[in-house]
Amino acid sequence: MDGVLYDSMGAHADAWSKAFLHFGIDFSPEMVYQNEGRTAQSTINLVFHQNEDRAATDFEIEQIYSKKTELIEDYPDSNPFRGAKVLMGDLKRRGVEIWVVTGSMQDKFLEALVRDFGGFKAADKIICGRDVVHCKPHPEPYLTALHKSGFIPSEVIVIENAPLGIQSAKAAGIYTIAINTGILDDGILWESGADLLFKDWEELMK
Repeated sequence: MDGVLYDSMGAHADAWSKAFLHFGIDFSPEMVYQNEGRTAQSTINLVFHQNEDRAATDFEIEQIYSKKTELIEDYPDSNPFRGAKVLMGDLKRRGVEIWVVTGSMQDKFLEALVRDFGGFKAADKIICGRDVVHCKPHPEPYLTALHKSGFIPSEVIVIENAPLGIQSAKAAGIYTIAINTGILDDGILWESGADLLFKDWEELMK
């Protein structure tokens, strides 16, 4: 969702970085991009293991995630990528099913997804962080989508922008196109297993 359908990762990266910094922990925007796709709890635990050599407590998770949520509310609403809507329209005309696999669990963003892409996207075709036990890069998010959709991997193409998302899709056996809408070097996305890579939506739609 973020970074593929919406030009929103810059805001999320900044909010995560500032939320951790508020509690005296360094987590750079680049590190946010590298870990995009994790659930909030997984992200916070990862940072605590890296910085404190321990898991975060439930209270710490609640405090940091609440701060991040508070900060993100101050950013303007993110706009959908025009190319995403163009592609979805083309796929719908061709009778191709569209599913979204996201680590997000915030109703605000999930509701916006259905609203902004209402002509192409139904709520029952969204796999979110609440639907899985293991987040990206584990294959469970995409395996869950395969199970619910009834498709097999060879019938599916994934479009991803994040290293962990690419790893998740590839671990589920799915051909994966990377679109680099963020700040990471292309090489990181290639190393994650991307089958194709485009620099932006305009290049992908050519």
